[in-house]
Amino acid sequence: MPLKEKAAIAVEAITTDPENAWAISAYGGVSVLIEAFRSGTALTRSHAVGAIRNIAAVEDIKAALAEEGAVPVLVQSLTSSSNLAQENAADCIATLAASGEYFRLLIIQERGLQRLMHLIQDSTSSIVTVENALLAISSLSLSDSAARILSSTTSFIIQLGEFIKRGNVLLQQVSSSLLGNLSISDGNKRAVASCMGSLIKLMECPKPVGLQEAATDAVLSLLTVRSNRKELVRDEKSVMRLMQMLDPKNEALNKKFPVMVTAAVLGGGSNGCRKRLVAAGVYQHLQKLAETEVPGAKKVLQRLAGNRLKNIFSRTWRE
Repeated sequence: MPLKEKAAIAVEAITTDPENAWAISAYGGVSVLIEAFRSGTALTRSHAVGAIRNIAAVEDIKAALAEEGAVPVLVQSLTSSSNLAQENAADCIATLAASGEYFRLLIIQERGLQRLMHLIQDSTSSIVTVENALLAISSLSLSDSAARILSSTTSFIIQLGEFIKRGNVLLQQVSSSLLGNLSISDGNKRAVASCMGSLIKLMECPKPVGLQEAATDAVLSLLTVRSNRKELVRDEKSVMRLMQMLDPKNEALNKKFPVMVTAAVLGGGSNGCRKRLVAAGVYQHLQKLAETEVPGAKKVLQRLAGNRLKNIFSRTWRE
């Protein structure tokens, strides 16, 4: 094994210790690692990026990475033929993007967002690379310019829907969070309507922390489209799960989440949606939840009661 490769492996290993990472940075090690990336073999580049990732994890020396020009190198590494280099680069970019707007803008200027979006849709990417890339995208989405690009890219939105349906828990949670937070067009919301059943299922999961809320926010976003509300109530499994979550006997679940989804389904005033939920037993559950003062339950119950009264009067008038 060439000496440069051995050195890169050693530096990556010792920089897992924050004190060593600080020392490497203080003595000009970042510029040496960047040069090793530019002139080294594939293995040298992979471990050089790994060492830069370790340095990025140390709060006090992050700024040195920008000063030494590490961001363009990291973005370039996303297109490497080495899975390890891609994993390390995406991991490092995720760390930097989460640290603040300064790094987010640098990454976006280098077209890092587009390369990350390509990575999560590339069938040759490893699962670790995809996870790191999606975490990086999630942090970059806090910048308005990135959020606009992500919201308007249909292929990206559809990929989020696929992760929600078929991904692991991490991919499901991050994708749900992005769907709930991005300003997505109605057309793109219709394009991912098929993931609503999976989101309802995720609402039942108490762990990891934040998953139920992320899934709920995503469902609420998709339910602003009328056709999606109709599609959800046509899905018997989703309606059944929603009723089980609303059931006061099911004490393991925070009731505010299914109540919010029920309110969103009824929000459009569709008589067909209301009938399906009433037939499934929503009225009885909401009555009990309103009695125990679950937030939002009384308001949804009043809406249901108002619709029932209006229907009675309309029938009487026709007769």
